[in-house]
Amino acid sequence: MEMQAVFDAQREGWSPTEWALRYVWNEPGVSLLLSGMNDPAQLEENLRVADVATPNALTPEHLAVYDVARAALQARTKADCTACRYCQPCEQGVEIPELLSALNAASMWDTKDAWLSGYTRISGKPYACIECGDCEDMCPQELPIRALLKETASTFAG
Repeated sequence: MEMQAVFDAQREGWSPTEWALRYVWNEPGVSLLLSGMNDPAQLEENLRVADVATPNALTPEHLAVYDVARAALQARTKADCTACRYCQPCEQGVEIPELLSALNAASMWDTKDAWLSGYTRISGKPYACIECGDCEDMCPQELPIRALLKETASTFAG
């Protein structure tokens, strides 16, 4: 994936976890970081990074790496939906923000795994859309919601 390649290309040799932890610890106002861990190796890595990471320790070059990774992630975003919910309620029961979030997750993480995207938990599916366009009239981001719902239905078909 593009984001992994961005971090792998850096000379530090930090794992994705270490990049993430260092980003949080770089903020001067952070005094506590909660990180989920599944095994002793993850605990050891978290403790090691916590011992060496300090506020404002990341260089401008380090921070630029995060910007490149962020741009790579944003490039995979299909719908720049802010979940403002102006498009809701849909008279057909289509859960537009949730569906667009699932579409983005499938695109960003390069998987159609419904469990990862949350698609299976959404009750108002895209095929209920009658293409009235009311949602698009209300969308402050001026998203092509009808087309995005078709793409969502196609992405998760079968």
